[in-house]
Amino acid sequence: MLDNLRNFGRSWVAKVFLGVLIIAVAGFGIPSVFLDLNANTVARVGDQNISVRDFDRVYRNQVNQFAAQTGMAPSAQQAVSFGIPNSAIARLANDASIEILARDLGLGASDAKLAELVRQDPNFAGALGLFDASEFVAMLRQSGYTETEYLNLQRRAAGREQIGTIFEGASVPQVALDIARSYDGDQRTIEYVELNPVLFSVVDEPSDEELQQFFTENQTRFRTVETRSVSLLPLTVDALAQDVEVTEEEIAAEYERIAGQFVAPERRAISQLVLADAEAAQPFIDGAESGASFASVVSEAGLQTEVASLGTLAESQITDANLAQAAFGLEQNGYVVLEGSNGYRVVWVSAIEEGGQQPLEVVRDQVEQSVAARKAQDMLFDVYDEIEEARAAFQPISDVAEQYGLEIYDLDLTADGAQLADIATLPQGSTQTITDAVFSASPDARVTPAISLGSNRTVFFELSEVQPARDQTLDEVRDEVVAAWQDLQTDMEMTRTAEDIVAAIDSGSDVFTVAAERGQIPQSSAPFSRNSAGAAIDPDVAQAAFQGGEGYANYVSTQDGDVVVFQVTDVTPATADTPSQVAEALQVDFPDLIFANFVEGLRSDVGIRINEEAVNRVIGLE
Repeated sequence: MLDNLRNFGRSWVAKVFLGVLIIAVAGFGIPSVFLDLNANTVARVGDQNISVRDFDRVYRNQVNQFAAQTGMAPSAQQAVSFGIPNSAIARLANDASIEILARDLGLGASDAKLAELVRQDPNFAGALGLFDASEFVAMLRQSGYTETEYLNLQRRAAGREQIGTIFEGASVPQVALDIARSYDGDQRTIEYVELNPVLFSVVDEPSDEELQQFFTENQTRFRTVETRSVSLLPLTVDALAQDVEVTEEEIAAEYERIAGQFVAPERRAISQLVLADAEAAQPFIDGAESGASFASVVSEAGLQTEVASLGTLAESQITDANLAQAAFGLEQNGYVVLEGSNGYRVVWVSAIEEGGQQPLEVVRDQVEQSVAARKAQDMLFDVYDEIEEARAAFQPISDVAEQYGLEIYDLDLTADGAQLADIATLPQGSTQTITDAVFSASPDARVTPAISLGSNRTVFFELSEVQPARDQTLDEVRDEVVAAWQDLQTDMEMTRTAEDIVAAIDSGSDVFTVAAERGQIPQSSAPFSRNSAGAAIDPDVAQAAFQGGEGYANYVSTQDGDVVVFQVTDVTPATADTPSQVAEALQVDFPDLIFANFVEGLRSDVGIRINEEAVNRVIGLE
């Protein structure tokens, strides 16, 4: 039997069969063996590989930039939701696409040119301003590059820069500038009338049939949200310190220990008067020498309204060294003239608050809070253990809370966490964490997980009831449904009136005539552009007015609930010299826009494949 199989395996029929089997398995069963990217490659653009190391470097840099701008270091999931990994891949893919074209065109930098660029880079200069090889090596090591990697990067960058010069000096077509200037500078003048809901308010109640039909069609508006009945026990130093007893001896001892924290600096009420030139400053110079009061000199000069108060400040709060030195060198009500690069100014000190050690009676509350917080910190872990022991024994945490004066909050909590706003002992920014934990807890769990808020701050909770979201019945919300039906009828009446006015205008009438016939008060606007309507014209109305030319009429529902019916009475086109921010921005950005579209086309032509497993591994999702 085995001999027969061996003989069959040597035949050409078996070899053909085996070949077909390999192709089938490669195509459908294990494509990673033959087709997928290897573990060290994040993506392939054309024939160029984007390595894990390159992607990691760019990705980490973008994460750090995001953290610096927002003050929040994103988790892996948050980075994905913000699109940071995709942005890093897109940047590297764009570079690779340009490099492929540069290679095909034979562009780049020679070794001599590359060496010249490195020598001229100020980042590698030593103390004398010349290229320093040791500085070069140190900078590369700090950045995580080898010398070969850095030179290859610079060679590729040179090729990309040469491609980028193709579009330098590209100018925007005049017709595009005219369109931009027209968009920015055209003006409209309208006549309009505002239809206020108060004048069209429907107070009649619907019939039972109408109400039921409206309720059925709008059932989603009358639906409850999931609500969870919980007992929350915040365990923080602040919460625990509220019931800690502090003796007078402890307060006195604590004051002695931290007395240095209660030394108040001298503070001065400082005002400043800016003067145009030496001639204006001379009366103040003479007045200061002769002992004349600041108020009298100011009054004689007629500059009372020009004196600006800088506030009551300590010397350390003043960033201007000359001002600080002058102000804290004066007696009370003294003044001095300072000369600077921008002219002259008079500095006046109207009051002085003496500094020095603050007595215990002034800072007693702060000292007491400090003692209570320190004692609470010492107790925190013992209290935490007692609460956990009570929970493990299925005992109510209220007993431990009462023992230590901790407050338990019974809430009907919704997913937005609005009910947590009144709990002062919760740390700022903890609402989402708490609501996520409560709504993730199983209703059947006898012990719910404690919620850690960091820095020795914990919230325990007991889930007693879950009220799922549900459709309310008409009987439960009848008054709300009636009010919603009346609001709808009011809106419909306003819309019908607006449509009638527009129809009358289109038939040859005008806003003033039609509005007067209906007892409305018409108005006429000043000329406005798309972006300069201001408070006088609602922005939505202004945008709608540019949908047509002179004589165009329509109506707009505003965010305030009004309906504005308008007619364009005058069109003022932008002139060739009308300033236009849109046109200016277009001229500046046009080469970059063309280049960005060019690169997008390159990337589309060469194609890109992404190794999702490698990406996830780098960003920490695996």
